[in-house]
Amino acid sequence: MKGFLLVLTVTVATCAPSSDSDGAPRPFNFMPEPQECGPNEVWKRCVSSSCAEASCREPTIGPDCTADCRHGCYCADGFYRNDERKCVALDQCPQQGPIVSWPTSSSCRENEEWKTCVSSTCAEATCEKKTIGPECTLDCRRGCFCSQGFYRDSQRNCVREDQCPTAA
Repeated sequence: MKGFLLVLTVTVATCAPSSDSDGAPRPFNFMPEPQECGPNEVWKRCVSSSCAEASCREPTIGPDCTADCRHGCYCADGFYRNDERKCVALDQCPQQGPIVSWPTSSSCRENEEWKTCVSSTCAEATCEKKTIGPECTLDCRRGCFCSQGFYRDSQRNCVREDQCPTAA
């Protein structure tokens, strides 16, 4: 055990940066500094590699996201990685079989709002379950969900709490 602690101490002392060129102490940092990204890209820290961005081939993200922590430049919301590794609008993606109409923020109904990455178990309250959480899944869903203060009813509408059916 003492040998392990000695090796750990030497490793940390060797790997940890001690100071900047001006002599000021520098904190140990595992994450790289944000970099400049390309067109329609944003820098993301600690995102699931399987759910970090949508692509032309896989336009929906989730629900099964890995629990790893990656960083880098990823497509911004509303853009999709094409085969040339560029982030483009969905209408610029090459046709992949039959025409598919993907939902957008403009397709949300009354009292709904577009969300780009929410847990499927904590995305919105319902008339049956008015509180969200505390245990949320790690998946990442995008779509139209009830706005704050509204509850999904059995007809899939977003209604005020006083419009929810009362339990008999």
